[in-house]
Amino acid sequence: MKSNRSIWLLTFILSMLVLLAIYGFGFDFQFLKYEVNEKNQLVMYEGLSGPNPIINSDVSNEQESLSVLGTHMDRFNQWVLAAVLITPFFIASYILLFNEKRMKHHPKKKKYFSWTLATSLIFFTLFIFIWIRYIKLINEAYHNVLF
Repeated sequence: MKSNRSIWLLTFILSMLVLLAIYGFGFDFQFLKYEVNEKNQLVMYEGLSGPNPIINSDVSNEQESLSVLGTHMDRFNQWVLAAVLITPFFIASYILLFNEKRMKHHPKKKKYFSWTLATSLIFFTLFIFIWIRYIKLINEAYHNVLF
């Protein structure tokens, strides 16, 4: 019979590998990115959506604005990667805590659950705050490129 630590570690490693595979292969480790095509049009990539060229946009003279946009997108992508790396801690913890066979009579189950829930809510709130902040920065930089 495996110990709780080994179950937690196995779940952590598997969820880390799955999330990194999804973010790596599905997103190429970039949730947001841009490029300039041969017509000097700005082409945006968001999540799994394909290239979205911005029609009638000549961005050939906007290198400084594009640099700012790229910087904000890179930072945003780093925060998404950090979230991908932190999430397996919570996945493994919740799976172990909800495992009735292993945690049914554990004396500190409620304490562990409340700490895990509080910590995950703090991280989720922080991530939403960062998400909104960077989306506003990226939106402003995007408008500076086009207008």
